[in-house]
Amino acid sequence: MKLILFGASGMVGAGALREALDAPEVESVLSVGRRPCGVTHPKLRELLLPDLFDFAAVESQLVGHDACIWAVGVSSVGLDEAAYARVTEELTLVWGRALLRLNPRFSFCYCSAAGAGGRSMWARVRQRVEGALKSMPFRHAGAVRPGFIRPGTGIGSRTRLYQVGIVLLKPVFALVPLLVRVFPALFTTSEVLGRAMLRVVEGRADRFILESADINRVGA
Repeated sequence: MKLILFGASGMVGAGALREALDAPEVESVLSVGRRPCGVTHPKLRELLLPDLFDFAAVESQLVGHDACIWAVGVSSVGLDEAAYARVTEELTLVWGRALLRLNPRFSFCYCSAAGAGGRSMWARVRQRVEGALKSMPFRHAGAVRPGFIRPGTGIGSRTRLYQVGIVLLKPVFALVPLLVRVFPALFTTSEVLGRAMLRVVEGRADRFILESADINRVGA
């Protein structure tokens, strides 16, 4: 599988990248983003774009791939719906449609968030993205909705509030494997999440939306 990964400089994307590079079924990874991911690997190539909405000039580099893992996201704190949807919805769907046009037998996994089934502004935007992706003729597609994620070694979050939580909870991280077993609907790890996203694009998930418990089951 030749994989395209968005968001490798963030916590979810970094975890997915690590799992993809370790997976024997992944032949290569093209990391697309605005900043370097900080990883060097024989399987990995980076495509840096100052403006992710402007990619017409590099479309030839996007042909010949099999799947995409989308881990781009922003916090909704301080944003109105239009500003939040600009990145969360518009950017995702622009790329989803383009990649499907360039690679007709293409698969796509979207990282959503726990609570995306709710009624808040950010949840409504996430629901629109999920629905739009589900309606597209991807070979395999799905959306993961992780709750609390224990990051792998050396992986952090660029979302300040989440990173503060990671630092404060570091002493109890050793308990996370137990918490995943006892409370699978609340906790997961970046390793399990990364594997679950790979299995979505491989067609090995049994439903379109994977809540945290489904992520732990599929990515086990």
